[in-house]
Amino acid sequence: MFFSIIVPVYNRPEEILELLESIAKFTFDEAFEVVIVEDGSTVNCKDVVETFLSKLQISYYFKQNSGPGDSRNFGMLKAKGDYFIIFDSDCIIPQDYLTNVSNQLKTNYVDCFGGPDKALSTFSNVQKAINFAMTSFLTTGGIRGGTETVTKFQPRSFNMGISKKAFIASKGFGLIHPGEDPDLAMRLWKLGLETKLFKDCAVFHKRRIDWNKFSVQVSKFGKARPILNSWYPEYTKLTFWFPTVFISGFVISIGFLLIQFYLPFGLYVVYFLLIFVTSTIESKSVLIGLYSVKAVFIQFLGYGSGFLKSFVLISILNKKPEVAFPELFFKKHSRTKIIGLTGGIGSGKTTVAQMFQDFGIPVYFSDIEAKKIMEQPEIIKKIVAEFGSELLDDNAMLQRKKLAALVFSNPEKLQKLNAIVHPEVKKHFDLWVESNNEFPYIIKETAILFESGSNVFCDKIISVTAPLSIRIERVVERDGSTKEQVLERIASQLTDNERVEKSDFVIENLNIEQTKINVETIVRKLSIK
Repeated sequence: MFFSIIVPVYNRPEEILELLESIAKFTFDEAFEVVIVEDGSTVNCKDVVETFLSKLQISYYFKQNSGPGDSRNFGMLKAKGDYFIIFDSDCIIPQDYLTNVSNQLKTNYVDCFGGPDKALSTFSNVQKAINFAMTSFLTTGGIRGGTETVTKFQPRSFNMGISKKAFIASKGFGLIHPGEDPDLAMRLWKLGLETKLFKDCAVFHKRRIDWNKFSVQVSKFGKARPILNSWYPEYTKLTFWFPTVFISGFVISIGFLLIQFYLPFGLYVVYFLLIFVTSTIESKSVLIGLYSVKAVFIQFLGYGSGFLKSFVLISILNKKPEVAFPELFFKKHSRTKIIGLTGGIGSGKTTVAQMFQDFGIPVYFSDIEAKKIMEQPEIIKKIVAEFGSELLDDNAMLQRKKLAALVFSNPEKLQKLNAIVHPEVKKHFDLWVESNNEFPYIIKETAILFESGSNVFCDKIISVTAPLSIRIERVVERDGSTKEQVLERIASQLTDNERVEKSDFVIENLNIEQTKINVETIVRKLSIK
């Protein structure tokens, strides 16, 4: 299993330095990569990342600001791994973390896991107090602290793992923030995938935060929960009301003092005294104990009041979440246009696609991606079930030439193969488009644009043509096929005339220099539309 560590960052080069220093000390003895995604920062960390090029297999990407969830999606699309590990930039990772994760997945595999967070001795007193409030079994942070067993654990994205399979199936994180991590977890459940807590896979979560920022943060957490409840009512729990009930009870207990009924308020005093004593013993600091009382009160007040406000607006007044709380949603940028590029075998559409790529336009090579998808074990299993095990070689790998010979001479079998592969390619393509949404348009290169029906999703279509004799000559030279085999493949596709009638632009690919001129002309036209 190859791990890709994904880290979104926004204006925090100093955090990335600490994080990468800890990752560079991993005791894990297998290869892994680190993907840093700069989310439109004005103070970037590129120089910091470059100092680790000799120590880590690391890559750096800069994109326009679209929030941490979208940046994680971007990173996972760029990553090479089959399992993604997601950290926040303000984390410091223990040396044995990845070893522990690998061992857990080998014995207790799950498509998505989450781990707890802890505080280091070097953290500030405020950070330690906030960490106590967010993780202690005495507060709502018990689950995050790894002290509870839950059947459906909701991983948090500061310390989370997700398989490539689960990412593709779910399309990753949404635009809500905070709340993007439980939103993802619940969508995974609806897809029939499991999530689990790995208790021995903790990180040190620094949380560069002050009291005011903490108050705003927990208030947003509270506002997000009723929105999630409205989206996924089947996963709603009464315990989500606890902070609101706690704060309401506290206010009522103060009212009881006016009529000299002291018991309710006394219970709150006992509770906060327990918080103080527990935190003081754990931290060996009276000051942190006092700070912890303040942190817990802010946590309950912020979350509880935010939850109540959101419940009224969302569940009672039926306000749209994006209207009621625009601060919780990153805005979608204008949609990237999809330009379809197609042509018959031997027309040179791949060469033309590379010319567009030379102009800095992202190109999705459908055939290449389809071949990668066909290497996935679950897809091979489906193909074998449909067409027979004789398609496998001695290493249980798919013999593509044998499969091609079987399906291209039989339209019915070709349709069955497309039904297996194309939905997976479509999922991958949609995610790829999202990762390139900073571009006004992208190119989708595919031989069967019209046959697959994907032309309906294109804003414009370009067809590449060439005389039949030249097409045959190119394919014979490229693949070593016979003329008869090439003609058989051509007969299974649409004719050039049929494609041209449905296209917005046509490139006759005879002369390389002239083709480049035609491509440049289309680039200019697309850029001003």
